[in-house]
Formats: sequence, C-alpha cells, structure tokens
Amino acid sequence: MAKSRKPLVIVTRKLPDQIELRMRELFDTRLNPDDKPMTQAQLAEAVKTADVLVPTVTDRIDASVLSKSGEQLKLIANFGNGVDNIDVADRGSARHHRHQYAGRPHRGYRRHDHGADPGRAAPAGGRRRTC
Repeated sequence: MAKSRKPLVIVTRKLPDQIELRMRELFDTRLNPDDKPMTQAQLAEAVKTADVLVPTVTDRIDASVLSKSGEQLKLIANFGNGVDNIDVADRGSARHHRHQYAGRPHRGYRRHDHGADPGRAAPAGGRRRTC
C-alpha cells in the first residue's frame, strides 16, 4: 500500500514554537522563520501550491490572491480572530474556488455566511476541541 502524501501547509508568519513544531510533525510545512510579511505576489504563489494556507490577521488575502489558487487548495486556516483579512465577501469567487475558511469566530459570526468552522481547521480531518 502506497504511503499517502502529507498535505502541504504554508504558514505566512512566525507562529508560536509549539505550534510550528506540531505542524512540522503532522504536515509537509513551509514556515516563514524570518517573520517578514509576504507580498501579494508571494501569497499568490503560495496558494498555487499549498493544500492549506495559514495566514495571520496581518495578511490580506483578497480576490486577486484567491484567483491564483490551484485546485489543491482546500483550506485557509487563519491564525487569529475572525476572517476580516480574507476576502470572503466575494461569494462568487469563494464558491468558484470552493475554499473553506477557518478562524476564531467573532461577534456577528454566522456560519452560513462563509463556511468557516473552527472544527475544519485540522487539515487531516481529525476531531478537535473548539471550546
């Protein structure tokens, strides 16, 4: 039986060491050890190859970035509160690209607006506590 490929997770900024360590254990992970903000061109390149993109609230993921995403991109797992930095307002684009967005819900959060569900933040599909 062939060993399945680990999902490629691209992290846009430096995260806490414990989180980065665990991500490297579970996934094929590309980190940003210099913690320099990615340019829009770098973000566009990341979504072309990543299975999962892990931006932070300082990264602007807009329609121009999302339009460059490859078929393999299944999840944008925001590290931070809410998804205000991700262009989820463009409903047509989100449906077309079939992205899932995950981030800690904020006030006024309605699941049917953008499909975000913290339980989907685990790319391997495992169960996780959300409280």
